[in-house]
Amino acid sequence: MSDNPIQLYRERTEGISRQKEYRVMALLTFCVAVALPVVRLISYYLPIRSDLVSDLVFTLLMQVGVLIGIPVLFYKFALKKNVRGMLDFSGFHAAKWYNLALAVPIGLCCHIVTIGVSSIWQSIISALGYSHGSSPMPETFSAGTMVLTLVLTGVLPGFCEEFFNRGGLLKTVRGSYPFHFAIILMGLEFGLFHQNITQVFYTALFGAYMAFLALKTKSVFPCMIIHFVNNSFSVINDYCDEYGFMRGGLYRLINQTAATRPQLLTVAFFLFCGILVGLTILLLHLNSARRLAKKKEVIASSGYDHTNKRVVLLGEEDKEKVRELGLDKEVYGHTLKEDLYKPTLADNAFFLGAIAVCVLTTVFSFIFGWIV
Repeated sequence: MSDNPIQLYRERTEGISRQKEYRVMALLTFCVAVALPVVRLISYYLPIRSDLVSDLVFTLLMQVGVLIGIPVLFYKFALKKNVRGMLDFSGFHAAKWYNLALAVPIGLCCHIVTIGVSSIWQSIISALGYSHGSSPMPETFSAGTMVLTLVLTGVLPGFCEEFFNRGGLLKTVRGSYPFHFAIILMGLEFGLFHQNITQVFYTALFGAYMAFLALKTKSVFPCMIIHFVNNSFSVINDYCDEYGFMRGGLYRLINQTAATRPQLLTVAFFLFCGILVGLTILLLHLNSARRLAKKKEVIASSGYDHTNKRVVLLGEEDKEKVRELGLDKEVYGHTLKEDLYKPTLADNAFFLGAIAVCVLTTVFSFIFGWIV
């Protein structure tokens, strides 16, 4: 049990212990991991001739059914959460305007950097004998088809995948592991959950970065925007390349540059990596400045114990708020220790099962592409 009085109060009033919450999320993660290949098999064997309709069925089943429907059922019946509790648990917290504004250029940079990372990874697995065929595009351009593809590839994953991965799952993992270790775990989880050897590497990096931003901004909304922008630009570039819009778009420009001036691509890749780092630093600085301003505001409205040289907060003491504002030393005279739940092997049983399922399906995707 936790020594945190606030946590103990929540456990008593809601009847949900930290151990139960952890185990419920582990079981949920396992169910999602198993459901993903099942959905792939169902959509593959459905007697649907149209590729677009097949993609529609698969995406709705996977994104809405698996990544939204199953978690909502677990939150409602296992964790006893109402709608407001689900949203709070999933990181649906108000985000400052600059976090949302910066999410757009960050998403664009993520897309360009992902192209480079994906190309390197594709070269590695291709050298090992893997071959991958992409889904065919429609013979003629249709604006309606493009909009639908944007919804299926940009909007739904941007919302549904963030709801599950950077929502309750991230909160549970962070509540049990230190900051940096939690980010690594969430990156590996996101990469493996794609269950596809062609995506596992760059999505793992993307997942770790999204987990980092979600924890720093304390909201899932910037991650949703970044995810949407990243995926949507991929769709737009596919259409430009296929139908010759904007001189073939970014993909054709990259291919032409690779054939004539490959060194320029390397420079461009590191340039956009630098821009991405710069935007991230700016985002962290703005959030840090806001936190400092809030810290000064709290200190100014509090009392001061001259004998012990400590700030005396007015109202009910909230250790989580004190830690969040960085007022540990001012209030208590020392840095607060994180109140992390330490899961046992039994607690992690379903998490380990989920990892095993995802590893097996990812390895199978490589073997299938290697022998075909």
